Amino acid sequence: MKYCWKKTGSFCRLIIRRSARVPTRFLFIVASLLCPLPGFAQEAVDSLNSSILLFTLMIMVIIVGGGLVVLLLHHLGSSSFRKLHASLTHMPLAVAIIKRKDGSLLYGNKSCRELLGIRKLDGRYLYPDEISPQMMFDFLRPFSFRRGFRNVSEELHFAQGRMLKLTVSGQPVRYKWQPAWLLFIVKPPQRPTSPAKLKQEQRVFQQVLNSLSELVYFQDKSGQTIGTNKAFDRFWRGRVSEGVMGDDDCVSGANNSSHTWTTAPDGSSRLLETNKTLLIGDNGEAIGTLSISHDVTDWHEMQESLKQEIEKREITEQALAQRNTLLDTIMSASTDPIGLYNEHGIYVGCNEPFARSLGFGQGELLGKVVSEVLEPDKWELSQEADQQVIREGVALKMDDYVILEDGTPIWYEVVKSPYRDPTDGTAGVLVMARDVTERKMAEQQLADAIMELQELSFIDSLTKVANRRSFDEQLRKLWHSHIREQKPLTLILCDIDNFKAFNDNYGHQQGDYALREVAKVFRSVVKRETDEVARYGGEEFAFLLPNTDMKGGEVIAAKVHRQLAEKGISHMYSGIDTKLTVSLGIATITPLPVQDYGELIEMADIALYKAKAVGRNCTMSMSDSDGF
Repeated sequence: MKYCWKKTGSFCRLIIRRSARVPTRFLFIVASLLCPLPGFAQEAVDSLNSSILLFTLMIMVIIVGGGLVVLLLHHLGSSSFRKLHASLTHMPLAVAIIKRKDGSLLYGNKSCRELLGIRKLDGRYLYPDEISPQMMFDFLRPFSFRRGFRNVSEELHFAQGRMLKLTVSGQPVRYKWQPAWLLFIVKPPQRPTSPAKLKQEQRVFQQVLNSLSELVYFQDKSGQTIGTNKAFDRFWRGRVSEGVMGDDDCVSGANNSSHTWTTAPDGSSRLLETNKTLLIGDNGEAIGTLSISHDVTDWHEMQESLKQEIEKREITEQALAQRNTLLDTIMSASTDPIGLYNEHGIYVGCNEPFARSLGFGQGELLGKVVSEVLEPDKWELSQEADQQVIREGVALKMDDYVILEDGTPIWYEVVKSPYRDPTDGTAGVLVMARDVTERKMAEQQLADAIMELQELSFIDSLTKVANRRSFDEQLRKLWHSHIREQKPLTLILCDIDNFKAFNDNYGHQQGDYALREVAKVFRSVVKRETDEVARYGGEEFAFLLPNTDMKGGEVIAAKVHRQLAEKGISHMYSGIDTKLTVSLGIATITPLPVQDYGELIEMADIALYKAKAVGRNCTMSMSDSDGF
C-alpha cells in the first residue's frame, strides 16, 4: 500500500510539472486529493484511482485531438497548394514564388521558365546566370509585404546586350509554411511594326533564306505555294509542281518527313529528304506549312558503303583474329623487344621485354601515349623518325641506349617499320629492337684503342706536345683554309741555345727533363685551341698560329722569352746566360694559290738563322712583304 501511494504521489508531481496550461487551482485540488494522508479508507483510494484514470484519459484526448487538427490543417493546406500549383502550371501568365527572407526562387511555372530562362533541376528552381537571389531580394525589399504591389516596370539585362522589359505585380502568400511573394510577370506588348520596317525585315528574312543551300518553300492552308528561296528555284527550274508534289494534306497532319528520288538539273539522280512543318499563327491556328529539302544522296551512298564495309569487316575480323593469335604467339616467344603504336602515338601491342625496357608491365603500357612514356628529348627524336616512317613508308634503323630499373645499361639496335591496320586503315609504327650491348662494348673498346693509337701517332712521347707528323698535317690544313679566307698565318721556329753542351755536361736524363719543362712553358704561352705547339725535331720546337699577323707572333715570342726566364732552368755551359735560353724565328704570310706552305717554313728557318747569327736568346721576324 505504501508503494502504491508513493507511485501515485510521484505521478501527481509529474502531472503538476507538465500541465502548465491547466488552472493552478484545479491542479492544487487534484494534488491535494492525491497526496498521501494517514488514515484514508479504501473507498477514498478507489475514488482517487478513478479520478487519476479520468484525468489521464482527458489529457490523451486533448493531445490526440490537437494532432488530428494539425494533420487536417496540413492536409487542407497541401490540397489547396496542389490545386494552386496545377492552376499556376498551366497559366499562360508568367508566375513565380520568391522566398521573402532571402529572395531565393521557390517556384516558377512553365511560362515563367520560358520568359526568364529559369531552370528546373531535381525539383529545385534555379535563376538564370544574370539573376541572383540577392538581386531579387533587393528588388522586393521596398514593397510592403502586407499590401503587395501592382504593375511595377523593371528591365533585365542579359548576355550579348539583350534587354528584357517586364511589368511585375506581387502579393504576399505562405508557401510551405513560410512567407513568400507571389509574382505575376508580364512582358509589355510591343509597338506595331511600321510598314517600312516590316518590308526591311521581309527583305532580311528573304536574304537569309537565299543564303541557305537547302531547298525551302512555303504553302498556305489551301496548298498554294507562296514563297521559295533561290536554291529551290535553281534546283527545280520550272518543275515547281514536281518539287511540291504530294503536299495536298499540308495542314491536315503533324510534322512529317519523306524521302524522294529525283533528277538534278545536271541530270544526276539525287535523293531528297523533305521535312514539312506546320506554321502556327498567333492565335494557335495552322496557317500553312514550311518545307525544307536536304540533298542526302551522299549520306545514302555512305550508308550503303557502310553496310558493305561492315560485311567486309566481319570477314576481315575473322581473319584478323587468326592473325592476332599468331602475332601474339610470335611476340610472346620472342626475347627481343617488339611493340606497336598507331599514328596517334598510342601503344596498341607489345611483348613483355618491350614493356620492361620502358619501365612498365605489358598490361600497364597498352593504351598509354608515347609522349607520356618517353623522356622529352627522346620523344622529339622519336617523333621525327615516326613521321618519316609513316609519311615515306620506309624502315629506319637506329641505336638506343636504355638503363633498366635495376641499373643495367643496354644498347638496342632499333628498327622502325610502317604498318597499316587492315580493319580501319589507320597507320602506325612497328618497333623491333635487338640487344647489341656486347657488340657496342667491343666497338667502344676498339674505338678507344684507335684513339689511343692516333694520340700516340700525333703526340711526342717525351714532351707530350704535338709531334712533327701532327705539325705537318695541321700546317697543310691551315694553309688551304687560309688561301680561301685570305687570312695571315704565322709560324715560329724555336731552338734551345747550346743544348748539346747542356746534354754533354748534365747528361741525357737531365736533358730530357729540360725538354719537358720547356714544352710546359710553351703550352702555357698559347691560349687558343686552334694554336699548336709541336716538337719539330731534337731541341727544336714550332708554334703554328692561324689567323695571326706578325705583331701577334711577336707577342707570343716575347712571352716565351719572359716565362722561360722566370722558369730559370740552370745552364752554366751556355756561354750566353746562366739560364736556359731559346732563339726564335717568326714568319708570317697570307698564302696565295700559287704558293706552297714550304715557303712559310723556309721563311721561319731563315729568321731563326738570323736570330742565332746575332748572338742567340732573341727573336727575328720575316714576312712575305720583306721580298722573300
